Amino acid sequence: MKNSVIVTATVALAMMLSGCSALKVTSSEEAGSKPAQVGIDDGSSTASATPTQAQIPDGMAETPVELGDECPVDVSLAMGPEWMDESGYDGYRLFSSDTDAIITVNCFEDDESSAKDLIDKARERMFSTSGSTKVSDATGALEGGEYWTVHGRLSGDDMRAVNKQESVFFGVVAGVSVDGTLFKVSVDMLAPADDAKAAEEFRQMLPTVRLDDEELKAPTFT
Repeated sequence: MKNSVIVTATVALAMMLSGCSALKVTSSEEAGSKPAQVGIDDGSSTASATPTQAQIPDGMAETPVELGDECPVDVSLAMGPEWMDESGYDGYRLFSSDTDAIITVNCFEDDESSAKDLIDKARERMFSTSGSTKVSDATGALEGGEYWTVHGRLSGDDMRAVNKQESVFFGVVAGVSVDGTLFKVSVDMLAPADDAKAAEEFRQMLPTVRLDDEELKAPTFT
């Protein structure tokens, strides 16, 4: 397992885009401290997907994401034992493995006027960097809001790209109103474009994301 310290990107970037990105910086000083384990194509199309009724993939377990008091929305997804809960604070968690692949989960209050406006802005900005492209996506309604699930590719110039390399992206953006306050919830799964193993894991994991135990429609993967 790599010994690493995680340096998170700015919260402002996380709010502007779908989530929060991160860099790994190797440090031999951290050798004695390891985080606890969690349990066990180009083109564009919009999927008119139906609920997946996804089963937990073999070798994975449904894993609640601890987001603290900042987030009134319960978030969970399936993960394998190689994923480590590296760091976080109220409203943000970062998971990593022994590769450059990462998963970030964010949940914060948002100042958009509605869940629809929040999703529309995310769809407009997500792949706005030259060379980044959406591959497939799906949208749906939640109790108190809306969500967008998406699969795409990020150019090396995209601020969320892993180590400034072309990267694969699988994610969720949701706007959920709780007691009159709108929250933005995002799950970002990122890996270098040549990491076929991580991409396949993300294809299996994305349909297992749950928000307040509600199942989401997944994009059509090609």
